[in-house]
Amino acid sequence: MDGQKRGKIKLTATVMLICLLVWGSAGSCREAFAFVGDTEKAFGLNGSIRTLFFLLDRDEELPFSGENNFDVLSQTIARLTAAGKPSEFLSYEIHLVQSLTLSTEKIAGGGLSGYDNAGTDHVYRYRMLDASWDVLEKDKSLATLAFDRFNTKTSFGWGDITVGRQAITFGKTYFWNPLDVFYPLDANQFDRDYKPGVDAVKVDIPLGLYSGLTFVGAAGPKVKLGTDTGVGNNPRDSSWYGSALMGRFFADAGGWDISLQGGKVFGGWQVGAGIVGDIGPVQVRGEFAQFMALSSDPLPLPLQGDLVEDSFQAVIGLGHRFENSLSLDFEYFYNGAGDPDDLNAALVRMSYGSSLQMSRHLAGLAARYEFSPLVVGEMGAIVSLSDGSCQLQPLVIVSLTNEMDLLVGATFNIGRQPESYSGATADIKSEFGTYPTVFFAEWKYYF
Repeated sequence: MDGQKRGKIKLTATVMLICLLVWGSAGSCREAFAFVGDTEKAFGLNGSIRTLFFLLDRDEELPFSGENNFDVLSQTIARLTAAGKPSEFLSYEIHLVQSLTLSTEKIAGGGLSGYDNAGTDHVYRYRMLDASWDVLEKDKSLATLAFDRFNTKTSFGWGDITVGRQAITFGKTYFWNPLDVFYPLDANQFDRDYKPGVDAVKVDIPLGLYSGLTFVGAAGPKVKLGTDTGVGNNPRDSSWYGSALMGRFFADAGGWDISLQGGKVFGGWQVGAGIVGDIGPVQVRGEFAQFMALSSDPLPLPLQGDLVEDSFQAVIGLGHRFENSLSLDFEYFYNGAGDPDDLNAALVRMSYGSSLQMSRHLAGLAARYEFSPLVVGEMGAIVSLSDGSCQLQPLVIVSLTNEMDLLVGATFNIGRQPESYSGATADIKSEFGTYPTVFFAEWKYYF
């Protein structure tokens, strides 16, 4: 097996991890004064520039470690955000993003190498418009220009209607959000100030000060597995299978925030509920979701089973902030979509978005402490209770100026590592043992 083949599974898993990290770092929702105009008036322009640097520490003794002991990936992102309120009843936002990615390893197209028909051509769920252009596309460099958000909101006496590509967030738990069907943040995402948009129509109807209804219709393609499937992997090939039609009710009951939601989502139907409240000094969070799958493509050979299956997911979390600024958050996640008995199949489902993790039972702990107003330390830990592997992520956030931050950290993955299987693919032995150690730094500047 040549060096490129040997590194495929490990590199693919790593790229999955990095893409999720980069997604969460590709833009900013931080409040800032517009450097041109005023976003509270007819037109205002804000922006940000950030550079991310990743160093991947590989073990050359592993069968899927690639040719290098260390791989390096960097990404520089410039974002312009135009927004305004031409009238009291009309507002808009447009995000234009230019990114440049450089890597010492090949930046491959979609797919889990070793399963030749497992690619998805980088087509995202709930996007019916292709608003991105590859300005530069080479083996180890990629430059992309994209409109990540473009929407208008019209306000009426009874509520608001937002049309276009927009960020939509459901759920309030920390590590895992089974209710957040529109690009949920990854559990190990170190920078959570941004979320990609989906092509949708959203209707918000307030029923009271802390209660209301939200309806979302989002169109998108099926996103079939494989690069030779023809219809299904082009954003304009929107289908009922790949689209969503959701309703959500939220209210305050006795000091507890409750929510109920249900409807059509990608690949099936979902019903769920969430609750957030305080018991004494401890905040309690919970999310519960049942997914009922429509017909599904089978997993790529030699794997057995369907790509999308019925599943139940539940998250229970506890949190507390102490007077000395230390805050602790703990969550337990039951992941009915995980498959600890066949982690190879679970990896494909997770990469496709059918599961939030590979394991069935997981626990997460996050600690945050303010050493000073300018320096904050964080420690995240996720443990697979199914296979005993774990992930540790220390992080330091330094505020250099009011508009400039520096993040420095690492992701340590501990667990049984993949072994060779049938000479071409990997036999995955644990969830977090699948990934290498990653050291990272991010510089970001808002203007």
